[in-house]
Amino acid sequence: MMNSAPTQLEAPAKSGVRAGTIALVVALALCTAIVFTVGKEFLADPSTATVILAALVFFALLVFAVGYGRAHHQPAKWLIFIVWWGLLVSEEVFSYRSDIASVSGANFASQAYDQAILWVVALVALLILVFKYPQSLRGLFTGDYKWVSWLTLVSVLSCAYSPNPAFSLAWAFKLTLVVLAVHICSQQIAGVADLRAFINVTIWAFVFLTLVPTLRSIFVPDPTGEYGSGALEQRFREAPTGISGIAGLLAVLCLMVYSKGKPKWALWVGGGSLLIMVIAGGKTGIGAGFISGVLFFGLQKRFKAVLGFVAATAVMLALALKFTALSAYAAGYLQLEQASSFTGRTDLWSFVMPFILQHPILGQGFIASRFVAVIHPDTPFSSSHMHNSFLETLYNNGLIGLALVLMVNYVIVRNLWRTVRIAATPEIRYLAVGAMAAYINLLINAMCNATFGGRPDCSYLMLIAMVVISIQLLKISQPPSPVRLIQEGERTTRRAATSFSASVLRRNWMH
Repeated sequence: MMNSAPTQLEAPAKSGVRAGTIALVVALALCTAIVFTVGKEFLADPSTATVILAALVFFALLVFAVGYGRAHHQPAKWLIFIVWWGLLVSEEVFSYRSDIASVSGANFASQAYDQAILWVVALVALLILVFKYPQSLRGLFTGDYKWVSWLTLVSVLSCAYSPNPAFSLAWAFKLTLVVLAVHICSQQIAGVADLRAFINVTIWAFVFLTLVPTLRSIFVPDPTGEYGSGALEQRFREAPTGISGIAGLLAVLCLMVYSKGKPKWALWVGGGSLLIMVIAGGKTGIGAGFISGVLFFGLQKRFKAVLGFVAATAVMLALALKFTALSAYAAGYLQLEQASSFTGRTDLWSFVMPFILQHPILGQGFIASRFVAVIHPDTPFSSSHMHNSFLETLYNNGLIGLALVLMVNYVIVRNLWRTVRIAATPEIRYLAVGAMAAYINLLINAMCNATFGGRPDCSYLMLIAMVVISIQLLKISQPPSPVRLIQEGERTTRRAATSFSASVLRRNWMH
């Protein structure tokens, strides 16, 4: 059943520059000047300066989004889209690697807490939206989106019995913000143009998530071998598996939005991300990107395009093997004969299964997997998660969480498959096929990584977004009901009246 929550939160547009806006900008400028003048020593700490700069940039983007939305008579749309973008990229603004020596988590890297600053800014923006449009919270526990909401509620409640409740609750806070933001984003999608705008915002977030760790890996190598002893690990210190997975998903999203006769930025971005996917050397990420790309063209019966995609990927792989450290990494991997155990993952899965069976219904608590190697020091390769999203969910939230995650995956597949079959236009079918390929990419990565069910990073966030994308695609593909036609007519009338009133006010103000 589709989400029946109302869409397009509306408010009368105001003309001219509002005194409140001017006062806010002036106050912000004064406060910034005072902070930088008085707190010179305090700001000498690079971490503190980064926090303040990131918060100011995010806040500036939100202010710009409000102004842009008012100019286009969509006061909430771009604000919530930028909130979504900020929540996606927050994990890379404050990238860190920390080893947990105890369940108390006293030695977490400071960046783990710095990231929360962006969450607070996002919370402020969400509160403003909710207070101005209380109806935006309707529909959270109805329709297909209810499975996401129930999964989030279970995750929050399970923090009470996790090994470190405060740590788990912090990530549950981010997950809750994301679920609310994506829900409000869904209300701002009333047609194909809005859906494309949402996907484009997501793409540019993934561009950030792909480029930043790649550039850090290239220009800040890891000669100490902290991130691995092989040539590739020392070069790509930002976790090759993660980079390949994100870059592969980005390539599929770019294929999804590209269409003939429109700017070709999506092709260039997609091609670059495909190259990064291969060079980074993440085995699961490369396989997921390859399979989902073939599926994308195969579902459209574009077999020449399938051959072209396979050939382009093969050329990139050959070049990467010849001119980068990928060949040394591949040789070492084959020499160790780790393929049969999925790089030791099967040993990990066998090891944790008895602990899963100790609490099969409720699990160990949200993100309890982060502490499995602390509680059980003989955990294979000191893993901090289950390296499988379904086992990750089962370990953290038990059978209840697993059932909810399965329902989330089910509604995505069902909605997209129905859209492919009944799409009213080739454009909608094309988007649905792209969304299906993107979901398959996430699912394949989920087999060997904690894509969802644990820490709410960009992959988990994208799964939640896929629920909304699938709901909206199915909704757009179906003929509108009489009630929906009446509602759309009323919205059009209100917008026309608002536009006319704003033009009259502008003329009066000018005279």
